[in-house]
Amino acid sequence: MVSANPNKPDQGRIGIIAGKGDLPVSLAEKLKEQGEDPFLLLVEGEADPRDYVGFPLEEIPITKIGRFLKILKRENCQRVTMVGPVARPDFKNILPDLEGLKLLGRIGKTISKGDDGLLREISAYVEEKGFEIIGVHELTGDLLAGAGTLGRLKPEEADWLDIDKGRDVIRALGAFDIGQAVVVRDEYVLGVEAAEGTENLISRCADMKRDYPAGVLVKLPKPAQDLRADMPTIGPDTVRQVTAANLKGITVQAGACLIVDADEVIRLADQSGIFLHSLDIEIDTGSR
Repeated sequence: MVSANPNKPDQGRIGIIAGKGDLPVSLAEKLKEQGEDPFLLLVEGEADPRDYVGFPLEEIPITKIGRFLKILKRENCQRVTMVGPVARPDFKNILPDLEGLKLLGRIGKTISKGDDGLLREISAYVEEKGFEIIGVHELTGDLLAGAGTLGRLKPEEADWLDIDKGRDVIRALGAFDIGQAVVVRDEYVLGVEAAEGTENLISRCADMKRDYPAGVLVKLPKPAQDLRADMPTIGPDTVRQVTAANLKGITVQAGACLIVDADEVIRLADQSGIFLHSLDIEIDTGSR
């Protein structure tokens, strides 16, 4: 676990730019447990203010970059983390503020690229304004996946063939900044995560489910991915979706994947009869 205090006096407050999902809430709660006082900047239309009762916050449209920067400075948030998915805006139909226009000019060349390329530009821009972008894993280790089998069930030999195939697919497509997740069954790729996200990937593959559990969801970081802004994440809903799709299990990467409400994730996996395995951090060398 991380023992260092991320809000040391000389480092200022932690600012959380929150998108969809449970991860921003979980992070805010973990930081509060560590004695911190994070400030939440909720992306309008993505994060629900009702989930953040008791936390200081402001809700801001994604295009108002100037407001984000102004509030971060006002709240002395020298360190900033971006958590939770945010739908890519329609760049042809947005009305940004002045800072948003400057950023839009910067990212114009990345519009056709994947999410990682876009997030790199946004992170670089925020850092140039005097803030430090920091990853969730650098703030608390409580949400990081440990190594090995996390529940009572382990992958069988046939599952390892699917896991290895999924790992190879993510490695290959990662060069094109495509997806963090793939579903493989009998070494046949049923689906690869694209712009729709993991939930919709699993939903698509559920249309091809068998009468018995088969296939694996493999979710890993892309090669050279910037984990500060977009670390692969699973949670209880992931387990429920995998169960509904009649897949056999979930594979992530130790130290490079976040698990929201890990106890509940493991409980649901055991209850549903699916395995939850976390590959060794040395996955790039082919280690299991």
